[in-house]
Amino acid sequence: MSATLHHQSPTRKAVEVTVPATEVSAIFSEVVAKIAPKVRIPGFRPGKAPRPVLMQKYAREIQSDVAQQLVEKHFWKAAQEAGALPISHPTLEKLDLKEGADAVFRAQFDVAPEVLLPDYRAMVLTKKKRIIDEATFLEHLEGLRQRATKFLPVEDGVVAQGLIATCDIRVKPQGLKAQTYQDQVLEIDEKRPFDAQLAGLKVDEKKVFTLTHPADDTNTVLAGKTLAYDVHVKDLRAKEVPVIDDEFAKDMGAYENLEALKTAVKQDLEEATERDALARLHTTMLDTLLDAAPFEVPRSMVSLQLDDYCQEFAQHVGRQGMDPKKVNWQAYRQYRQNDAERAVRSGYLLQAIGNAESIEVPEADIDAEIRAYMTENQILQPFDAFKADLDRRGNTTEIKGRLRTDRIFEHLLTTAQVTEERLDKAAFEALVELERKREAGLPVNRFDAGGLEGGDLEGQEGGEPAAVAPVDHVHGPGCDHDHEAEGEEKPVKKVKKDAAKTEAAVEEKPKKASRKEEPAEVKPKAKKATAAKK
Repeated sequence: MSATLHHQSPTRKAVEVTVPATEVSAIFSEVVAKIAPKVRIPGFRPGKAPRPVLMQKYAREIQSDVAQQLVEKHFWKAAQEAGALPISHPTLEKLDLKEGADAVFRAQFDVAPEVLLPDYRAMVLTKKKRIIDEATFLEHLEGLRQRATKFLPVEDGVVAQGLIATCDIRVKPQGLKAQTYQDQVLEIDEKRPFDAQLAGLKVDEKKVFTLTHPADDTNTVLAGKTLAYDVHVKDLRAKEVPVIDDEFAKDMGAYENLEALKTAVKQDLEEATERDALARLHTTMLDTLLDAAPFEVPRSMVSLQLDDYCQEFAQHVGRQGMDPKKVNWQAYRQYRQNDAERAVRSGYLLQAIGNAESIEVPEADIDAEIRAYMTENQILQPFDAFKADLDRRGNTTEIKGRLRTDRIFEHLLTTAQVTEERLDKAAFEALVELERKREAGLPVNRFDAGGLEGGDLEGQEGGEPAAVAPVDHVHGPGCDHDHEAEGEEKPVKKVKKDAAKTEAAVEEKPKKASRKEEPAEVKPKAKKATAAKK
């Protein structure tokens, strides 16, 4: 056997392998001997058909089986002997196969990228952290109060201001088909014409009435039209919002008094803002490193990352009661393409930094993480059996990758110059909105759109005046004007980045990015100490 390596790109290689004729003939004989007893040919008993007949009738099957055996036997060894370490299964692009002659096949495969690390030991970063002022604290406390609201049945009551009514509503707009809406929940405001019509109704009572929408109604379909309503009141409840006092504190988690609850809420808010600021700092750090270290990523790894995204989205769609088969998966994969490439690049980059700094995760740390998870989730299964089950499903590899990522970021921060910037509510909301626009690929600065739809320059087109095509021009191969100057050759693509740190890549496969959470409203912790869920 001889092998020659061909370089197609930094991460895509091909190996051309020549197998001696004697070995090729031997494998042909093995395949024919194996297939002979399994096939039935008219005029011959099973296993007694002449070899030439079998070779003619089952030529395609025999060729395919022989080719598969040759590739499985020689590809991996040939690639390594030629100086490459495949990380994907081979794709056969050339095959010369004939019994009695040397066989030649060429197979493509992916290799890990060579990552040239930037100077990651002296980064200058800004940690943006929201200020927890008194207004923010009171806002979260009020959120806890509102979530503790009780909705009490109203016995023998009637629809009135401030009550919560559940209704079935049939509406017939003028000139349109009737629509029925079941179990509509309304907080009665008698200033609204519809709600005013329901005032005085009891549970299980119905009312038929008409309303005319104003001519200047924002809903142009209904503006000026008369709608006929048939409403059935099914349930009526009063909203009871608790008073923020010592009793409220005890209901929220067995706190001794209101001061204990306030202390817990403030601590939770500070911890949440710190986690959020750290996640944003990690994202900024990762973006800085990725910009400074461009390298190609293996397309097979990107495809695997997209598979993970699709699996996660299918589960999400299923939980929403929708059929995953109705999703346009090709369009979804295209939509997440940039995310997947960034996640894979992040994994390889972090892996390279971890290797350069000799950052490892001891087995004891993995065990501690698993034990903490078992404690928090009250898993009574023996530790060894539970860990063995995690091993079988590949979860311990994910745990190791996540812990290694944490250690890599911690190490990077020890050498970085970090300045903390404190943001008030307005500044923090502006930051979140900026991130939302970038996430959606929307222009965030004056010239970001570059002439695309929605940008300040969308009315402009590139190129010198003499090179601009006339309005009725049809683009084609005979064009003599400059397409590239007009932005047609390389359309700008909107990029959507993962705003989160990426799990460190392990040797088997780079891990995918996880999305950071914004510092949402935080519920106070129960007094009983529990291990943090990982």
